[in-house]
Amino acid sequence: MNNGLGRWRPRLQGRASLIRSLIHQAAKGNPFFLEESVRTLVEQAMLDGAPGAYRPTYTPAALQIPATAQAIVAARIDRLPPADKRLLQAASVIGKDVPLPLLETIGEMPDSGLRESLARLQAAEFLYETRLFPEAEYTFKHALTHEVTYASLLQERRRGLHAHIMHTIESLYGDRLAEYVERLAHHAWHGAV
Repeated sequence: MNNGLGRWRPRLQGRASLIRSLIHQAAKGNPFFLEESVRTLVEQAMLDGAPGAYRPTYTPAALQIPATAQAIVAARIDRLPPADKRLLQAASVIGKDVPLPLLETIGEMPDSGLRESLARLQAAEFLYETRLFPEAEYTFKHALTHEVTYASLLQERRRGLHAHIMHTIESLYGDRLAEYVERLAHHAWHGAV
């Protein structure tokens, strides 16, 4: 049965080869760069399908790949909805590992909104859940993602969040402050407290 797709297959395969070639050239063997490039193209609807079976939706002439992995991650962060971006930035100030009670306190969102944002950030593979007990904890998928997110904050906001985190640690974990002395010192220093 001819469904009319036969005449398009060579053109699609040619576009896929060209996209693959452009990404490989830009990545220069960096697997993180490859992964983030593909995620970016999927988010921009330039690739369609599922992992391992993506197909191009646009002509490669429209394809623009940032020069660095940092630029790709920064562009992905900039495309997030504002609430998700703020939550991700707040998480980056907490650190690479993010205890949920701490994020809930400084996240400045209602509980349902926070859970929805966390779900979207997990689906976009910025964060993933690493622990459920004794308290839920998230971590950044990659150290570079954490660094780029942290760097995207204005210094004044970053300083304010560090100070807020320090005070929150004191109130949440007041009975176990000895366990958190390094974190407290880190946030006090960066929060200019």
